[in-house]
Formats: sequence, structure tokens, C-alpha cells
Amino acid sequence: MDTEQTLPIVDYLAVEHDNLVARFNEDFGDAVLMVVKTLGGHPEATESEVTRIDPQGIESLVTDPTGQHVSRVEFGVPVEVPDHLTVALIDLLDRAREASGEEGQTSAEREVAQLAGIGTHLTEVVAVSEVHPHLRQITFGGGDLDTTFEPLGPDCFFYLLLPPPGRTELGVDRSFSWEAHALLPPEEQQVGAYYTLRRWHPETRRMDVWMVLHGEDEEVGHASAWAARAEVGDEVALWGPRTAFHPPEGTDRLVLVADETGLPAVAGILDWMPEGMTATVLAEVANEDERQELPERDGVEVQWLYRNGAPAGTTTVLADAARQLPRFDGTPYVWGGGETKAMTAVRRHVRNERGLPRESVALIAYWRHRATTDDDVEPEQYG
Repeated sequence: MDTEQTLPIVDYLAVEHDNLVARFNEDFGDAVLMVVKTLGGHPEATESEVTRIDPQGIESLVTDPTGQHVSRVEFGVPVEVPDHLTVALIDLLDRAREASGEEGQTSAEREVAQLAGIGTHLTEVVAVSEVHPHLRQITFGGGDLDTTFEPLGPDCFFYLLLPPPGRTELGVDRSFSWEAHALLPPEEQQVGAYYTLRRWHPETRRMDVWMVLHGEDEEVGHASAWAARAEVGDEVALWGPRTAFHPPEGTDRLVLVADETGLPAVAGILDWMPEGMTATVLAEVANEDERQELPERDGVEVQWLYRNGAPAGTTTVLADAARQLPRFDGTPYVWGGGETKAMTAVRRHVRNERGLPRESVALIAYWRHRATTDDDVEPEQYG
């Protein structure tokens, strides 16, 4: 679940390029159009589709009254690591908005504003227990959990901020922002990962978080390595909370897709699920011994999918199982949490092959397998 803050941008784009392009075109089309109209030299553009993102800028195929054209907009700030890309994109939006001379917000600007409003909460570990040999429950309490933190939605998640590698002091306060973080030298940057709230105890204002263990070697992930050695009193910061589970009114069926990292959210969603709603859960774990406890509810079918020795993040079991599901009757909503490529594959299936509208799909990339490249995945998975 670690983000690749210090990965060279060329290596990051070698894996994530197609996912980024798809998200720009599917979720932020109005922002892309504003950028090419104001900064790309095509003020009469009616359509724009991103075709390439590289460390220097963005290329788009633009349509205007005279035909189609290739537009390139250069970044205004250097981009060396993934965090810098976020800063460069925000800078593009700001410059495009200023050049437009207009008020209002595109979809991307609304998301940036929303993220800027997310708070950071300082707290500490108050208990540690074992769920099974590769899953630890870390309980946080005290600090800002006593005052300012309030959970959101059944899939409530947050980014767990930990000290920079080799350090014990957290080095972050409530003023934390990703823009400022991206400009720090890599050795000064906090590390961490996204996690889902498994259980909130309102009477004590403590939270339980289930953290998958891959060993104490930080090569397998800073957050997992930290969880393996976490002790009572360890200080952390939580950037959040956030929620992505927003089923439209009238939803009567859920399809929940997750690996180990998303299963705590699945449990929360099943706890929330109203009477009369049904759910199909596709749950990927290493083997039968690694199952996580899920609430038992009428109308819920759970399919456990096992990797059987394959490393997490290297199989196609979730996407394969999604393709085998029968026709989605009623008014379905698909939610998922897990590895980036798995979520992308399921998303493309339910959007392109099942024909579900954007508002009926929320598939969240909680983490990305470091060793996975596009060549490691069967082409038809992402076709």
C-alpha cells in the first residue's frame, strides 16, 4: 500500500501511464479542455483527449472547427518523482484558470479543492494484536482522535503518515500538505500508505486498523514493515478521513471487489448494508488461512479467491472472477479496493463490457506492486 514518492518519474510512468491517461480522459475531460484552450493554443477547441503524459508535459488530440490537431502543453515545474507530477498538474490548472479569465471550477479543480480541505490528525498506537500471522490490528488513540477526528462512510480511509526512513520522529504537524511534501528532499519525506478504518469505538474515540504484514524489510513496503514492529506509544499522523463509497439512490445490489487491503472496508460496507439489498463479494487472499472475518448477512455471497503461492499484486484472479459473474440485474453499484492494476482491470470490465455508468463504479487503487510492469500482465486483462 505504499506510494512510490521517490521512484524516478520515468519508471513510474512506464507502469502508470495508461491508467493516468484513462483517468484524465474519463474523469477530468473538462479540465483537459480548459488547459488546451487556454495554454495549448486552441481557443476554439470543442473536444480534447490526452494521448501522452511525460516528465515534460502533456499531449492531447484536439478537435476544433478546423479539424483535429495535436496539442502539447509543457509543465511549468520540474518533474523528477511522482509527487512532483501532482504539483505540476495543479500548476497547469492554476495557470489555465488564470489565463481563462473566468470564474468557476472544473472537475479537477473541485477535486484539488476537496483534497486541500482534508485535515491531518496526530495520534499514537495504544494497542497491538494479531488477527492472524500476516495481519495485525493496530489500535490508535489519543491526540486529535479525542477531538477533531470523525469517521466518514462505511469505507472510511486515510493516509497513514510515518517518519522518513531511518528516523523515529514523525516530523509532521496539522499543517501537512501534499504540495509542500512533494517539494521536500526525498530523505526528508514522510512515508506511508492508505488504510481503511476497520472499527471505530466512539465511547473511547479509538480506531482499529488491520494492516497486512509482508515482513520487516522496507523493500516490501515502509508501512507494512512499520506495522510488523509497531509498539504502543509510536506516533503517527492520519491524513483524512475520506470516503469513496457513494451508491446512487435506488441501488439494490452491491458488487464488492477487494484484496487483503480492501477487505476491512468490505466488512464496513456489509455492516452498513440496509435490509433488502444484496451483495456479491470477490475477496482475494493468499490462501484459505488468510481469510479475514466478514459480517454474515442475508443476501450476501462471498467468493474467496486464492493466489496459491503467487505474490500479492501479480495475479488476475479478481478481474477473472468479475468476468465470470452473471448478468448484473437490478440497479448495481460496484465498489473495490486493492492493487492498482487489478482495480483498473475490473473497472474497465464493468464500464466497457458491462456498460455501467461512471456514477455506479468506484474502484480505489490502495497500492501498486513495485515489481509489476505492463509486460508482466496478460494484455487482454487491460484491453
